Amino acid sequence: MTILSVIMATTTHVKADHLTELDAISISGAIDKKILPAFSASSITLEDETINDTVNVVDTPDALKYAPSLMVRKRDSADYGGATLATRIWGVSYSAKSIVNVDGMPISNQLYNDNNYGTPRWFMVSPEEIRQIEVMYGPYSAAYSGNSMGAVVDITTKTPDQFMAIVNTTGSLQTFSKFGTNDNYLSGQISTLIGDHLGSTSWRLSVNHADANTQPRAFVTGTSPETPYPYVKKDGTNGGYYLGASNLLHGVSDDANFKLKYDINPGLSVSVHTGIWSGNTDSKVQSYLPGSPNGSYCTTNAPCTTFASGVYNLSQQHYMNSIALSGKNFTNFEWEAIVSNVYYDKNLQRTAGYLNQDGSIVNNVNGKNGTLSDYNGTGWTNADWRGNYKIDSDFGKHTISFGAHYDYNRLNNSQYSVADWMNAQTGNISAVGKGVTQTSALWAQDTFYINEALRLTTGLRYEAWQTFDGYLLNSSAPGSIAQGVNQASVQYQHFSPKLSLSYDAPNDWISTVSIANAMRFPTAGELYNVVSSTTTATASGQATKYYAPDPANIRPENVWSAEWSVEKKLLNGYVKTALFTEQVDDALISQYGYPDINNPTYFYSYWQNVNRVRSYGIELSGQLRDLYFKGVDFGGSVTAVDSTIVDSNGLGSSKQSIVGNPTPGVSPLRITGVATYRPDEKWAFTLGGRYQRQFASSIDNNDVNANTYLGFSGYFVMDVKARYQIDKNWRASFGIDNLTNRDYFMYHPFPQRTFVANLRYSYN
Repeated sequence: MTILSVIMATTTHVKADHLTELDAISISGAIDKKILPAFSASSITLEDETINDTVNVVDTPDALKYAPSLMVRKRDSADYGGATLATRIWGVSYSAKSIVNVDGMPISNQLYNDNNYGTPRWFMVSPEEIRQIEVMYGPYSAAYSGNSMGAVVDITTKTPDQFMAIVNTTGSLQTFSKFGTNDNYLSGQISTLIGDHLGSTSWRLSVNHADANTQPRAFVTGTSPETPYPYVKKDGTNGGYYLGASNLLHGVSDDANFKLKYDINPGLSVSVHTGIWSGNTDSKVQSYLPGSPNGSYCTTNAPCTTFASGVYNLSQQHYMNSIALSGKNFTNFEWEAIVSNVYYDKNLQRTAGYLNQDGSIVNNVNGKNGTLSDYNGTGWTNADWRGNYKIDSDFGKHTISFGAHYDYNRLNNSQYSVADWMNAQTGNISAVGKGVTQTSALWAQDTFYINEALRLTTGLRYEAWQTFDGYLLNSSAPGSIAQGVNQASVQYQHFSPKLSLSYDAPNDWISTVSIANAMRFPTAGELYNVVSSTTTATASGQATKYYAPDPANIRPENVWSAEWSVEKKLLNGYVKTALFTEQVDDALISQYGYPDINNPTYFYSYWQNVNRVRSYGIELSGQLRDLYFKGVDFGGSVTAVDSTIVDSNGLGSSKQSIVGNPTPGVSPLRITGVATYRPDEKWAFTLGGRYQRQFASSIDNNDVNANTYLGFSGYFVMDVKARYQIDKNWRASFGIDNLTNRDYFMYHPFPQRTFVANLRYSYN
């Protein structure tokens, strides 16, 4: 099993001291120096011009499309809240097992560990703002929390060194045909970026507007035989028929980001970054049932709920703010202090409760008509102080890095039952889920240059974590013990050691061995849940009951990771092999069990700790410039992983042991490849491919019919792009994503063939 990782004309390095030399490119903005230690294990760097040459970029997560061992689950062009990141080992349902930063400010969602609500706030940075992206694999730096067990994605934005102005327009057209849906979906985006550097001050303003229409994200299924589209579930059992399409979205979003940097004196500077994002998403449904000219939405004449959950409006407004102070004192000491906050000022979803037979909205059925789900007040705050001190003396050459960290994360979700879902501001409370987690940490790391060829990096991170103010309510079952539950406060402390040894061997070989321990603390979303009993597994005559698992029974994940990488630097690129392994004790995975001691026969699916998960993998990576012919570049990646549950007290849905089953969501094989031909300075032609093998979507490992709705199938998707530099200021491109029109599911139906066109004007 191997991994041939090709990173589309990017630089790849084992540490910051060893960058693969590539052709120079012109840039319009400088890079702010970050006060962070060099990463000791595998990492890669993606430059903005390379991304623009090779990827059909519509929004920021597209930039990672061909990065080795990564996969961003972007369901469509209006996926403002679902583009989660899969890493070497952990899949898209484990959003808390990676970190995404913008200029040192976390935009990772620190409240959930899933693929529904846990996506990074990608919209807080536009593609035009990106200067470079560095991806670091594994928890090998003491500067990062245990969430780095998957990867750290560090996005650096442009800081102008002269006046700059960019206007960028992108349009896309998707052709989609599935079951009874056959339509075209048009999306567009326009963005502007201006900035300047005057004396001691530099500033940048980015404004973006996007308007997207999407294919259905979901389908309505049922037992009615009136449609010609049978539904077979992922486990191979009969699911009835596809009755219609749901979650056809029209999303409109706007964001503005402003960054100001002021040099107070040669040794001290302050940076302020503020941003606002607003989104409005309308969802509609389409019926395949016969009846009215538009299809019937009910099998009876009475109002029904069959299609209703797919009719909703989601209105959002999020703020992002940070302030950073950085300085350089004496000759060898640099430091930085940064405080940041992401705040949900508005995050309100209005969902219909009933539809008429013709699909129209019904008002006030039995005193209710829909629901409101409100996340107002949710958000997270981070504070970091970090420094670097360089020592070059008779005792050796060292770079000592150290810092302190604090984060505060508040989940606040309330749901209401309302009679007028389109206009009501509040209603009868039906559910509440809220709570706080916070972490304080101290860390230190030393890179000791033993000689010209050997470097030893040692680090230690101390963390104190606690959760409090947890409260749950669910009125779905009156009298249920899940109503009005104040959850227990929990706290943990942990020391995480790090060790890495790097050897610069003769003939441009570099070998690095790294080992690290980390602790990944639970998110509020994992701690504060109301779960329902599985009716198919309860005894005859028992009704569904709701239950709130005790957060004191959920332990942090204890991670041990190791990697050995060997890289050969070539005149025109590099090749690299990385062997990696990970053991996670108390891994948090949703399983089945009997947590309610008051109702010991009730069976529930809920977050609980798997005693041990063990993974092994190998990655071969490489990139070559001017391959056989001048202007021909090639890169590609193959990542192979074997991940298994080796010890667990939890059960599958049929009350069977899950020991020996593959870890859910972990693809055993992921491949990327990118070939680019630049005949001259004006043209660039790219052919890219992405492959992922089917994986187990649940602990049951019962995916016998994976390419179906709610299933997770494998896929092979090819993309093409042509970029033309018209003159110094104008650039145009045209591309096709999913060139061969691959039809596949990853729970949702994914986009089919999509045409993407871009026109960009820049002045600098």
